[in-house]
Amino acid sequence: MKFCSVTGCSTSITDNQAETTEKLFGKPFCLEHEKGARAEADIAAGAFVIDIMPYQKCGFQIQNGLAVRVVGQTELTIDIDKVAAGKPKKECIQIGGYDYVHGSNPDVDTVVKTLFKLIEQKGGAGETKKETPAPAKKGAIDPMETKYDEVKRERSPPKVLENAVARIESLELNTETVLRYLCPDASVEEALMFLQVCKIKNLNPFSPGEVFLIKYDKTQPASIVVGKYAFTKKADQHPDYQGYQSGIIVMTTDGKIEEREGTFYLPKGRNAKEGDVFETLLGGWARIKRANREDVVVKVALHECIKYKKDGQPNRSWAEQPATMVCKNAVVRGLRDAFPAELGGLYDQSEVQEVD
Repeated sequence: MKFCSVTGCSTSITDNQAETTEKLFGKPFCLEHEKGARAEADIAAGAFVIDIMPYQKCGFQIQNGLAVRVVGQTELTIDIDKVAAGKPKKECIQIGGYDYVHGSNPDVDTVVKTLFKLIEQKGGAGETKKETPAPAKKGAIDPMETKYDEVKRERSPPKVLENAVARIESLELNTETVLRYLCPDASVEEALMFLQVCKIKNLNPFSPGEVFLIKYDKTQPASIVVGKYAFTKKADQHPDYQGYQSGIIVMTTDGKIEEREGTFYLPKGRNAKEGDVFETLLGGWARIKRANREDVVVKVALHECIKYKKDGQPNRSWAEQPATMVCKNAVVRGLRDAFPAELGGLYDQSEVQEVD
C-alpha cells in the first residue's frame, strides 16, 4: 500500500492511483491532491502572474489557488483567481464554507478590508496578465509544493506538466476514465451509475469540489458525493431561488436554546477547567427561499447527523468542525427539499458515512 506524498497527508492510495499520478506529476497523490496538482498544472501551463504578496502580508496561506486564514474560530477562504478577475467579494470569499456577508463577523470584515486595500495599492484586484515564457529550470516541479511566486519564475512549465495538461484536455468522461482517474476501486457497474447521475443532474466530476465517486470501504458500495457548492450552484440556476439563511442551534451559558445565524459559539475547550464558560452545540438550521411558495425550513439535530469512525469517535471533519458540518448538513437538506427535481437523490459528504 502507498501513501500520498504531500506533507501532512497520510491518505492511503491504491497502486493504480499511485502509478497514474507518478506518471503525470512524478510523485504519488491521493484523489484530492491530484485535483490540486491538475489545477497547479493549469496555472503553470498558462504562466499566469498573480501577486500574492497582499495575501501573505495579511497572514494567509496559499493552497491550490486559494488563500486560507483562520480568524478567531472561523476559516476564511479567498479564491485568488476570482479576485484577480474582479469578481464581487461575495463570489470570491467563503467564511466557514459559506458565502461572505459583510457585517456578519467584524474580525473577518477587518481582515478583508485590509487585504483588498493592499490589493488595490498593488494595481487592482483584476490585474492578471500572461507573460512570454522563459526557459524552465532542469528538473520537475512538485505541483503541490509550487507557490504562485515560484510559478512566476518558472515561465515555461516542465515537460511533465505540459503532458499532464495535454492528457487532461483529451480525457473523455466514460467508465474507463472514471475507473482510472476518479475511483480505481469502484466496479464497472458503480462507474456506470456515477456517469448516469452526472448526465441526468448535469454534474462535472472534473470541476473542483462538484461531484465525487468515493469508495470508503472495498466491501461496501461506492458513494456518489456532491459538494455543497454544487447544491448552491444548482439552486442559483433556478429562476425561483431567492437565497438562503443558515446557522446553528446552541444551548447558551444560561441554559436557553438559541437558533443562531452563522457557526460561531463558545465550545468546551480541551483543557477546560471548572468554572469555564461554554455553550453546547445541539444542531443546525436552514431557511431556503423560493418565489411563489413558503420558505423551506430545516432543523437537524447534531446527534443524528454526526458521523463516526470504526473506533466510535467522530471522524475528523465532525471532530474538528462540528458547527460547520451540522450547518452545512441543514443547508443541503433544505436545498434538496426546495428543489427536488434538480437535487433529489444527491448527498453531500456531511451526510455520507466515511470509513477512517
